[in-house]
Amino acid sequence: MNKHVITRWRAAAIHLGLSALPVCAVLSTLYFFWYPGALFDAAGGLLLFLVIAGVTVASGPLLTLIIFRQGKRGLGFDLAAIALLQLAALSYGTWILYQSRPVWIAFVVDRFELVRANEVPAEEREKAKPPYDELPLSGPRVIGVRKPKDPNEQFRVAMSALQGHDLQAYPQYYVPYADVAREVEGAAKPVAQLSRFNPDAGASIAALPAKFGVKEEDMGFLPMRAGKKDLTVLVGRKTGRYLGTSGLKPWQY
Repeated sequence: MNKHVITRWRAAAIHLGLSALPVCAVLSTLYFFWYPGALFDAAGGLLLFLVIAGVTVASGPLLTLIIFRQGKRGLGFDLAAIALLQLAALSYGTWILYQSRPVWIAFVVDRFELVRANEVPAEEREKAKPPYDELPLSGPRVIGVRKPKDPNEQFRVAMSALQGHDLQAYPQYYVPYADVAREVEGAAKPVAQLSRFNPDAGASIAALPAKFGVKEEDMGFLPMRAGKKDLTVLVGRKTGRYLGTSGLKPWQY
């Protein structure tokens, strides 16, 4: 066999390898920046990525396998069209993920809320002071939220909550996390209580203090609503310090 002859199977394999490169770049951005840690699954990053990867990686090589024939007239145009189609699908999927990426992990009253980019109205961001008037690009940041003092604003926010835009969607009421750390400390529950909601996760719960570098008695947790499922936020019981998130259930449901 002529070693310079490229079969359709080899062409499809080469196309598969080339298609995997940009998909891996998108995966790295999602996992390490936009949807870090437990958020990758809970906030829908994994499902959306699998859809994008399936369309991008599978469709191109499959079409190449079907149409490829070395020496075929117009083959270059056909392959370029397939590549452009893949690029369009990848770009659209990445844009959707970008628009719905987590931008804030907000402490509100007695719990945490995950805030996505498309949940913060532009007109409300215009009323916020820096840095809360911009949406983070490098991953979600931890903040606190204070209730408005003005009765009219309280009523407006309450009515908005009925339509799905609760207090965390109003960046003009964001404050540095340090300002609410004492409230977090007061609301935190002993991490041992997680075993009530996760009876089969004893080993994972026992490993949490070592994972985050604190003593068990110094670690607490609070729930976080994150979309697909609720997550557990680990905090310092004596400091209110944000430690990280876990996929463990934070309450019974």
